[in-house]
Amino acid sequence: MTLQWAAFGITALFGLLRLPGAIRGENRGICAALILMSFAMALSIPFFYLSVDSLLGGVNVANLLLRYSLFAVFLLLGAKTGAAFNAQGAQRLIRGPVGLAVLTGSSVLVAVLFFLSDLPESSTGLEAYRGQTTVLAYSDAGRLYTAYIAGCLVPSLTAFSMDSQRRGDIRLSAGLIALGMASVVVHTLLSLTVWGLERGLWDILLNYAAVIVVALGLALLWNSQRIAKRHPQPGLLARAYGSR
Repeated sequence: MTLQWAAFGITALFGLLRLPGAIRGENRGICAALILMSFAMALSIPFFYLSVDSLLGGVNVANLLLRYSLFAVFLLLGAKTGAAFNAQGAQRLIRGPVGLAVLTGSSVLVAVLFFLSDLPESSTGLEAYRGQTTVLAYSDAGRLYTAYIAGCLVPSLTAFSMDSQRRGDIRLSAGLIALGMASVVVHTLLSLTVWGLERGLWDILLNYAAVIVVALGLALLWNSQRIAKRHPQPGLLARAYGSR
């Protein structure tokens, strides 16, 4: 639970720090992603989840809201970080027909499996319903789009982080985001391919550590942008990260 609170606190803090710039029209996409990320992290904590779900009828609609919030987060992160780090191949896979098809298919599949499940009472993370096949399938379906986006980004961000011609702080930012995205991919592969794998510390660590690492990478990228504004130099970061 401590790691969940840490992930919520860090994403909420960075989202609020970005809010004044977003109001001025500076990179609203990343700000929206951080705020949505903090909202999703809040819904992983019983205190917030049970409160929100009670307002939605107490039948776990809050969990469906969490899933779609994460889809929006990864779509925004994929588009913005892909542009910031010149990941043109990843951009095509995320924003092109294939990416849209994966998003649409995942969204529909998640909704269908949710409504096929019997979820009469609020349960954070649907822990009380893990015995239902449809709930397990719903959880797996919810990971497909996020893993797809993460898989698209990891190669390009890793390559960028290893490019000695780039500034050190920007390389570190790319490396942190790549590490977080790689954790998402590993978590999904373990969940989908290792039959009968019990959830435990690995599940919490890979999930929430990934959120924290990505948020730190985005914060470092933001700081790099601030430095670039004080000492303007034409280049990739000024063009891409400063865009809306």
